[in-house]
Amino acid sequence: MFSTSNIYITILAVTMAMICIISAIYYVNKIFSDNTQEILVRFILLVFTALVAVFVIDKVIAFGLPLLSDHQNDQLFDLIKTLTLMIFSYYFGTKKEKNGTE
Repeated sequence: MFSTSNIYITILAVTMAMICIISAIYYVNKIFSDNTQEILVRFILLVFTALVAVFVIDKVIAFGLPLLSDHQNDQLFDLIKTLTLMIFSYYFGTKKEKNGTE
């Protein structure tokens, strides 16, 4: 989409990518600010959000100019999969404890 030699379009693409990443991190932080008191869990959620945003931006905004190599892309996808499973297991584990059905 933005793989061009025009510097203004490149600056626009980088700005859009930064806005997407920052807004995604802000949104996730706002969602879990009241629910999650543990700093480690919040950190993992924010890192997860940033990684997913970078992955999406690599695919959507910069698809003509790959930001990540194929090996890095595969590793990032595996990391996102692993973090997703960890986050869901943590969420449903804490939900189970709160309901008292342990």
